[in-house]
Amino acid sequence: MNFPKEARVRFRREYLEFFKGSSVQRLGSCLVFRIPNQKNQARLGITVKSRTNSIHRNMIKRQVRECFRLNRGNLKAFDYNVVIPSQVKINFKTPVHVRSQLESLWANENPF
Repeated sequence: MNFPKEARVRFRREYLEFFKGSSVQRLGSCLVFRIPNQKNQARLGITVKSRTNSIHRNMIKRQVRECFRLNRGNLKAFDYNVVIPSQVKINFKTPVHVRSQLESLWANENPF
């Protein structure tokens, strides 16, 4: 299973929809916003603060995408936005920690 363009939240207007009427799940080091979409598949958006080490930021994105790719078949037709807040201290352990939290959240059929 790959990660095609149809499975991504790509445009600014789509990201702004998350802040209007989404349900929020607060995890230890991230927030997961969820809104229903008209498509028949789950889609993913990732927001990480840019004022951090680019290596750690890209590692977080890779881990989140891989976790989503593996669990995408179990998720319902919603758009998900994983947000790493600016208050979170990002280091080399953060990507693995975020992935484990998302796996436990998305392992349930209805995480919200």
